[in-house]
Amino acid sequence: MKIIKILLLSTMLHTLCSYAAMKPMDEATLSETYGQAIFEVTDQQVSQADGSALSLLRLTMGARIEINANVEEISLGRYWRPEGTNCSGGPDNNKICYNNVVPVDYNDNIDWACTAKPCGSVGLDANSYKSSSLTHTTGGASFFEYPGGYQPDSGVDVKLRDVTMGQIRNENGVYEMLPFVQENPYFEFAFDESSGVRKLVGFRMGAEDAFGYQGNIIDVISGFIRPTITADTGFLGQVKLEAFLGGVRTIGWLDANNLTIFDVSGLASLLITDPQSLVNMSKEAQLFPVQSNYLEHTGAFFFSVGTRSIQWSSVGGFSPEVTEPGFWLNMGGDGGLIANTRAGDHPNNYFPGHPKYDLYSGSENYGNVNNLPKWSQTYRNH
Repeated sequence: MKIIKILLLSTMLHTLCSYAAMKPMDEATLSETYGQAIFEVTDQQVSQADGSALSLLRLTMGARIEINANVEEISLGRYWRPEGTNCSGGPDNNKICYNNVVPVDYNDNIDWACTAKPCGSVGLDANSYKSSSLTHTTGGASFFEYPGGYQPDSGVDVKLRDVTMGQIRNENGVYEMLPFVQENPYFEFAFDESSGVRKLVGFRMGAEDAFGYQGNIIDVISGFIRPTITADTGFLGQVKLEAFLGGVRTIGWLDANNLTIFDVSGLASLLITDPQSLVNMSKEAQLFPVQSNYLEHTGAFFFSVGTRSIQWSSVGGFSPEVTEPGFWLNMGGDGGLIANTRAGDHPNNYFPGHPKYDLYSGSENYGNVNNLPKWSQTYRNH
């Protein structure tokens, strides 16, 4: 009897293993099979600015991520950089750091060695860090006096504090969480194959579509930041513009060469006649005071890191600007990054009792833009 049981068990295990084993499918069987994969992998050659090409391998996940989160600090890119270079190329003596002087003793196609002080606007006199009286209700206020303070740091590529994704809305004592939404998130790897060896030179993470509220204190940033801004000048009227506020280790200064004015209303139209006239009236750094952003279905939101400048593949038909070596943040360029200077206080994404609630609870948040998605769960203030 024991022998029979052992034989039966052996036969069952053999049968299960036979059915569990993976077998190749022929073309006829494959054509009759239907399914949907959660991951999509693409590998393509993308031309670079220097005429070369990089192999870009992208892994996209067909998913929708809704997140409401707070991060106390994000610091990316604190590492050694070669000496002997500067931040030439920007207006007003290095406020915008283009880093176009190539170090002669570094052989990895790197032209980003920002070691000088001021470096991309970090290291200036404290009086240089004040909000514009033209565009902010707290005009003339020192960055150091804002809720959360200001901590300039020339030794890091990106330093963001009190990062918020999503929003907490209080309506008559009912607290509701609004998520920050990312659809089809992806990871992309850049490989240089020119030497015959597949060498990893860059990596980025982003999403094909991102929308919702995002806020942060920007102490320093390396990236391409191009928001569509409604600058409310109070009794003078409004200015609607799109500006490039990025660069290497910067806090975002207006540059007349990279500024488009769409419309000027009220008395402001008599004073602001071209990009340079706006720059002359608002010489202060622009990114820091606008701590609240709304992403309007943008495919241009991603983080990257690389050892060289990289032209990444297009997302949804939009081809982003070239990212520079080191850590890089891309926000905007496709019209999906929106900021309003009079509603630009740091978002309140904290419940009562949280240490940061008292700090930001008085801040003005945007209204419900385009009926943002809501979660069914609510939190009541008892």
